[in-house]
Amino acid sequence: MNTSADFQMVCANCGCLGTKIEDPEQASREAIVYCGDCGVSRGTVGALRDLAVRPKAHAVLPIVQRAKVNSYIKLVAQHNELQSLRRKVQMAESRRKP
Repeated sequence: MNTSADFQMVCANCGCLGTKIEDPEQASREAIVYCGDCGVSRGTVGALRDLAVRPKAHAVLPIVQRAKVNSYIKLVAQHNELQSLRRKVQMAESRRKP
């Protein structure tokens, strides 16, 4: 078993966690695993299987770059603010209608 992490848990191109494997039940170890969002190669089925059976497999997640995390946090905050403003506008409009 290969113990190196030759599989990208998080897509380096778009940050997606989703994966796509053609015919996963019949896939060989050499079959390519693609990003579920942008389609970039993330590694092989064999590397993914090796990673899944490693002791403490949950501890191999790469550290997400702080800039990406901060951008995500800002985006979520902006989304929440937008939703709040939309609710306020809807309430104000519903009070104006006779």
